[in-house]
Amino acid sequence: MIVVHRKTGWKIISHYTHGLFAGKLAEQLKLDFRPEQWLDTLTAIIEHDDYLLDFGEQDYLTEIGMPLDYRMAGETDEEAYEHAERVYRNATQKSQFTAMLVGHHLDFLYSELAEAYKPLKKFLKNVREERVKQRNLYGLDKEAASTVYDLMRFCDRCSLILCQDQVPTLGRKLEINAALGDIPHFISKGGEDSISVSPWPFEKQKFSLNFEYRLLLKSDFKDNDELEAELKAVKVHLQEIQFEK
Repeated sequence: MIVVHRKTGWKIISHYTHGLFAGKLAEQLKLDFRPEQWLDTLTAIIEHDDYLLDFGEQDYLTEIGMPLDYRMAGETDEEAYEHAERVYRNATQKSQFTAMLVGHHLDFLYSELAEAYKPLKKFLKNVREERVKQRNLYGLDKEAASTVYDLMRFCDRCSLILCQDQVPTLGRKLEINAALGDIPHFISKGGEDSISVSPWPFEKQKFSLNFEYRLLLKSDFKDNDELEAELKAVKVHLQEIQFEK
């Protein structure tokens, strides 16, 4: 989960929500960016961080009982492998195109870790072998498949920046990445609390999107069960974001 410390409490965004928001961003991109298998692509973008280990399988608290942000999670090799296998297996039940993109993403995330953990290394080797078959099924060469994955990577990164409240102030710009069209894209605060991306990659000149979050007013939990219960009990909020060229 994504944890952001605010003056009013702990803002919690699930990775499922982050994935959905990445899909909402993808839907706003210029139509020229869309591959032929657009719905399969959207499915991969929305579900790329799904099927995580639940509260009964993984600890979501720090050593002092505070909500644990995913960047500090330090998941074990076994947990990383279990999540990777789970999300890929579920993607293959949707379509081989969706699985191709999810597999690309797992390779991006875990290739370095896999060098030291044999089960994960073997898993990613199989994913790469399957990717060749998946590309052939849809008549794609390696470059074309990478281009579609780059679109997914752009939306993933942009969603994370916004969910984590990382857009800089005072007119400064933050680079998203250079995935979309091999061109560096930057995000910044616009006028009247709007968000701007340059160069502008979206179809509309102005639009609004939102995502859900929960606000925890306490920061000390005795165990996972208490944290899970609190997350179920607190009010759900909507964060509205205005985009303008």
